[in-house]
Order: sequence, then C-alpha cells, then structure tokens
Amino acid sequence: MENISAVIVVKNNPPFLSKVIDSVYDLVYEIVIVDIGISLQLIEVLKKYKKVKIIKLNQEVPYVELIRNKTKDFVQSDYLFFLDPDEIVTTGLKTIIKSHLLTYDYFRIPRKNIIFGRWIKHSRWWPDYQIRIFKKNKVNWPKIIHRQPKVTGRGFEIEAKEEFALIHHNYRDLDEYLEKAKRYAKYEAKELVDEKRIYTFSDVVKKSLNEFISRYFAAEGYKDGIQGFILSILQLFYYFLVYFYYLEMKKFKSTEKIDETEFFRLGLKETLHWKKKKTLKDKIIKKIL
Repeated sequence: MENISAVIVVKNNPPFLSKVIDSVYDLVYEIVIVDIGISLQLIEVLKKYKKVKIIKLNQEVPYVELIRNKTKDFVQSDYLFFLDPDEIVTTGLKTIIKSHLLTYDYFRIPRKNIIFGRWIKHSRWWPDYQIRIFKKNKVNWPKIIHRQPKVTGRGFEIEAKEEFALIHHNYRDLDEYLEKAKRYAKYEAKELVDEKRIYTFSDVVKKSLNEFISRYFAAEGYKDGIQGFILSILQLFYYFLVYFYYLEMKKFKSTEKIDETEFFRLGLKETLHWKKKKTLKDKIIKKIL
C-alpha cells in the first residue's frame, strides 16, 4: 500500500522487532525505525529490509510521547501507523485497514495484551483501544506519558475481536514490568515537581485503591487468574512508587501528616464491599442458569 508509513521507536534490541516488521511489511510503503539507542547488531539486521529506513535521534527519550509528533516529519506517506516494537499486526487487522483507510482520518484499534505469558482479557487490559493510524495533519500528541493523541476528523473504531486486534507482547516477566514502572514513575514524579503540584498521601491512597478495586473487582481481573491478581497489586503499588520518587525529589521535606491507617481502612472497606457484590452476582447467575 502506497499511502501509509509505519513508525517504530526502538531502543536496545527488542526481541519481537523482526516479527513486528514482518507483520506490517506488506501493508505499508515504508517502515521508519527511529533509533534512540539500538545495537550495531540490530542495525545490520534491519539493513536487510528494503522498506526499512533508520532515523537516528541523539537525545534521551524516557518515553515515546516526547517524540511522537516529531516522527511525523520522518515519513513520506499521508497516513502514519505508529507501532511499538512489541506489537504485531494480524492479517484480520490489515484487511480492515486496507478496506477503510482512505475513508477515515484515524483508527481506534483494539489491543490484545499478552502479560506474564497470558492474554489478559479483563482487568481493563481489553480491548485497550489505541489510536495508532492517522493522517499526519489530523493528530497532535501531548508530551505527557501514556497520553492518547488529540485527533480531528472522521474516526473509525475497529470491532473488539481478537482477529482484528494488535497483538501486544507486553510485560514478559516481573523484571520487565518493574523496570518500566520505575522509569515511568520517576518521570511522573518529575512532572509533579516541575509543575509545582501538590501530591499527598491521601491522593496516593485514593488512586492506588481505585486502581486495584477497579481492575480486580469492577473489571473482573480475578477472571485472569493469578496474573490478574498480581497485575492489580502492581498497578496499586505504582502510585506509591510515584509518591516515593516525588518525596525524594523534594528532599523528603514534607509537613504532611500521614495517617497510615487510612490505606488499610479504606482498602478493607472497599474489598469487603466488592467481594460481597461479586458473591451476590455469582449466586444470581447460578440461579439463572
């Protein structure tokens, strides 16, 4: 297809990159690899692909949202398909894109997250819609971590079916999760400090408990087995990590009085409420069946 370019920001030597390139190769006019520190070995591998163009960026890129707008200048096509180096495009998704590309200005694509060796179907990880294909002149990306782009024009939301989803090989193990969480939390804390925003223990308690309750109970993360439980706990802990970095950057100078019982009191209250609600729901379903 002559009117779409894929863009992949790459660091080090990601294990799924070749599969990502192969999956999108027959769909796009070119594949732009934005090099933010890839290995010489990988560069030699990439040179074997005729459609691949490597653009070297000599700057620190802690998270890709910082440079996503800039990458629009590197492509020749009217449409841009932004991919992470661990996202594989399925045949079904390519069929949908080919059929509708010229009719729409942007696409919302469902994403199938493989985490700790399992497709996470609940816990707010599915359908995990992402805006990844868009006309260059119809998108603007805020330089804020994990923020969706601002788009204009006519959009198309692809149906949330497995055959139409991006396959995202997300966190393969705990080390990868913790490595990314540490990096993201540090920069979120820096933004809070730079913007002179107040981030309190009460804020952390509310955010962290909401993260666990909303994912594990409301979004039925318990149906994702032990991985669903672990992920919900890790997402809870993430906001504490942001808070700890925030305090460290402020030299631990805080006049805030911390009520350490608040977290456990609210956590117990919410957990008991949702366990009771879940048990009641299960009983109703059994009666119906």
